[in-house]
Amino acid sequence: MLALDAYNVFRRKHEPALNCAVRQDRPVPDFVRGDTWDYAGTVQTSGQTPAGFKPEAAREATTCRGYYLFYALNT
Repeated sequence: MLALDAYNVFRRKHEPALNCAVRQDRPVPDFVRGDTWDYAGTVQTSGQTPAGFKPEAAREATTCRGYYLFYALNT
């Protein structure tokens, strides 16, 4: 598995639908702090991804900004 295919996902504590995905080979952005975000797990684009997570958009966003914000949709 390439690092491009794996993301650490953080969930906003007071807005749990808001998630921030960071490629595993990238540093976590400064705004993702323990007082406002919880680690929610790892996403592998080769497997099942959370509803609302778009692998191609994640690849583009993390290349440009270093992180990908998305809303987890209820299924």
